[in-house]
Amino acid sequence: MSHLHIHGAHAHNLQSVDLTVKWGTLVVFRGPSGSGKSSLALDVLHAESRRRMLEVLRVPGGATDALPRVPVRSIRGLPPTVAVAPDDDTRPDRSLADLSDLGATLRGLFATAGVFHCPASGTPLQAWTVPEVLADLAPLPPGTRLTVGAPLPTPDDPARLLAELRRSGFARIRLGRRLVRLDDLERLPAGVAVELVVDRVKWSADRADRVAEALDTGWKAGQGEVTVEVHGEPEPRRYGKLRRSPDGTTWPQTRPAHFDRAHALGACPHCAGAGCAPCGDTGLGPIGRHTRLGDTTFPTLLALAIADARTRLGTGPPAPPEVDLQLADLVRLGLGDLPLARPQRHLARGEWRRAVLARALRLAEPPRVLVVDEPLSGLSVAQATAVCEVLRACADEGATVVVVEHRPEVLAVADHVVQFGPDGGPRGGTIVSSGPPTPCPTWPLPTPKPTSRAPLWRATHPRSPHGIDVPEGGWMAVTGPSGSGTSTLVRDTLAAHFAGRPTPDGATVQGPEPRLLEPSLPSGSASPRSCVATLARIWGPIRDLLTRTREARVRGLGADAFTFNRATGWCPACEGLGSRTVRFGPLPPISETCPVCRGGRLRPDVDAIHWRGHSAGELLRLDLATVQPIFATHPRLAPIFTALTAVGLGHLPLGRATESLSSGERRRFSVALTLARLRSADRDPRPTLVVLDQPDAGLDDATATLVARWLAETIAGRGTLVTVAHHPALLQAADTVQVLGDP
Repeated sequence: MSHLHIHGAHAHNLQSVDLTVKWGTLVVFRGPSGSGKSSLALDVLHAESRRRMLEVLRVPGGATDALPRVPVRSIRGLPPTVAVAPDDDTRPDRSLADLSDLGATLRGLFATAGVFHCPASGTPLQAWTVPEVLADLAPLPPGTRLTVGAPLPTPDDPARLLAELRRSGFARIRLGRRLVRLDDLERLPAGVAVELVVDRVKWSADRADRVAEALDTGWKAGQGEVTVEVHGEPEPRRYGKLRRSPDGTTWPQTRPAHFDRAHALGACPHCAGAGCAPCGDTGLGPIGRHTRLGDTTFPTLLALAIADARTRLGTGPPAPPEVDLQLADLVRLGLGDLPLARPQRHLARGEWRRAVLARALRLAEPPRVLVVDEPLSGLSVAQATAVCEVLRACADEGATVVVVEHRPEVLAVADHVVQFGPDGGPRGGTIVSSGPPTPCPTWPLPTPKPTSRAPLWRATHPRSPHGIDVPEGGWMAVTGPSGSGTSTLVRDTLAAHFAGRPTPDGATVQGPEPRLLEPSLPSGSASPRSCVATLARIWGPIRDLLTRTREARVRGLGADAFTFNRATGWCPACEGLGSRTVRFGPLPPISETCPVCRGGRLRPDVDAIHWRGHSAGELLRLDLATVQPIFATHPRLAPIFTALTAVGLGHLPLGRATESLSSGERRRFSVALTLARLRSADRDPRPTLVVLDQPDAGLDDATATLVARWLAETIAGRGTLVTVAHHPALLQAADTVQVLGDP
C-alpha cells in the first residue's frame, strides 16, 4: 500500500472527515484555531497508531476490556507514528543534550569507549572483562605457552594460607620470580610476593573456554587482579577486573549512569549533583569527570558548542555514526552555536522545541509517520526556513511528515496542503480544500518602529547589549529570532524584577515600581478536575443561576449539587472527571469519555435542571463561542467570554480538562484572564505594566489580526503593554517595535 486512507474521523469537532495522502510526502494541515487540524493529526492519526501498538503488546489475559476505539471509522495504510507536540512542561535543569536524546547516546559512548584516569595521578586505569582479555590474546600464534596467575595479598597467617592453597587443589605458586610446587614447600617465606599459578595451557582458539575459566578463578583468588605470562615476552600481561589507583583505591566498572548528575551513581558526593566547588560545578562524581574519550572528558565535551563538539568527536577515536547524525541534525536546525550543557531554563522556547524535534527525526525513519505540531512558532524567517528544509529532507528519505502549521515558509517545501475550517469549534471540523500548495508570500522581516516618548523603564541583560526602553502608555512589541533574548529581557528580566522573582546574572532594571499584570494560570490548572469553566472562574456564577431556578428549589438542590468536585454533585461513574481511565495490565492507561455523563461531569438528576433551556451538563459540553451569546448581558461573565473568544479560544468546551490544553491555548487563556483584570487597575495610583510572552503563538493570520485589534483596544488608555511577538499582524498594530538580534 502506498497511501494513507482516513475515513470518518470525528474526534472533538471533526465532522466525519475523509482524507487520503501519499506515503513519503510532506503534508501541511492549516486552518483557524479549533478547526480540527490538531485533532486529526494527534487525536486520530497518532492516537490510532498508539492504540494499535498497545494492542500488539497487550499481555494475554491481562485485561478483559477492549482498548478504547479512536473516533474514526477506519484508517488503512498507517505506519508507526512519532509525534512532536507543543509542550511547556519544562524541567529547568535538563540539558540541551538530554532534550535531543543525545545525552543518553554520549553517556553510553563514554561508558564503553572512554578510559578512566586516576583522579590523583592521572594515569589510565583499565578494567578488563573475559571477552576483552581473550581478544587481547587472540593474535598469539597457536601453541604459545601461557601461565595464568593470581597475585595474592600479603597473608596475616602464612601457615594458614599455605594449608588453604593445598586444600584447594592448586599445584604451584610463584615466589618472586621462582616457580615452586606446593608439595615441596614447608612454609611461606616472609616478605616475598606470592602468586598463585591457576593454570598452564598452550594457546589455541579451541582452548579459549579453558583460559576463560582460569581468568575467572584467578580474579576471585587474586581480588580482581590476574597475570598472564606469555612465553617469549619479558614481562607478564596484567589484567585487572577492578580498576585500582596507585594509592590502592578501587574503582567500579564505568556505567552510563556515572555521567548523569541526576543519578545516584553519577552525582558528585559533595553537592549531590547540584554543582558545589569540588566537582568544578559539573555536578558529576570522579568517574564522570575523569573518564576520557581521546583527550576529551565528558564535562569538557558538553561545554563545547554543538558544532565544535561534532568537530572534536570527528578528530578523536571513531564514534558511532549515530552520534554524528544526531549532532548534524542539531546543526541543521540552527542550534550549532549552543553548548550541549545549556540547561532548559536558559533556552528560548524555539530552541528547546527544535532540540525535541531533532530527537523525533532519529525516531521517524521510513516508513514511519512524523507528526509535528507548530514547529515554527517563535522562529525568525531564516530559522523557520532551516527547519522546513530539515522536514523536507525527512520526507525525501521516505518518511511521511504531517505538519500542523500556519507559517507560510512551510508551503514552499510542502507536497500537499489540507485546509481546515471554515472556522473554529462547531463551525469548523471540515476539510475546506486538499491538494498541492498555493504559493504564499513569506512574512516580511520585522522593522523597528521607534517612539518619541521618553522611556519609563529600562531592562538589560548580557545576551542583549542594547536592552529595551519601555515608554509609558501604549503597546510596545519586542521581536527577534529565537535565542536573541526577547523572552529573557521581557519575561525573565523586566517582569521577574517587579514580581520579585530571580533574574538572570548581570541583568538590570531601572524605573518606578508598577502595578504588574502578567499571565499566570491559577494553581491546580494541571489537575484532571480543572476545566475551562473552573479555570476561567465562570462556573460559580453559572452554578448560582442554576441553583435559583424554580425546579432546583422544588427539588431542594443547593449550590453543592451543581459542583463536580464533590460527591454531592459529581457523576458517580467518573467522579466528576468527565472521563474514565482504562488500564490494561502493565501497559500505559488510556482515557475515554465517561459513558454515563458523556463528559458532563454531573450526576443525571442534577443534569435534569435547566436554566433558560440549558442543563449544566449541556453547558459544559458546549464551546465558549456558542455559550457566549447566552450570557451576553451578564455583567460578570460577559467580559470573560469576550476575552477568551477574542484570543481565539472560542472552540474550547466549558468542560474541557485544562490539562489537555496545548501550550499555545494555555498561553492565550492566561492572556485573556490577565487583561480581564485591567479595569481594577484604574484605582491603583502606580503605572500599570502588562507583560505578555508570545500571545500570537499558534495563531493563524485571521485570528492573529483579531487578537492584535483586541490587544490594542484593551490597553488603550489603561496602561503600558509589552509583548514578545512575531506575527506581522501584532507588530503592525503595536505602537512601538524593538527588534533584537539579526532578523
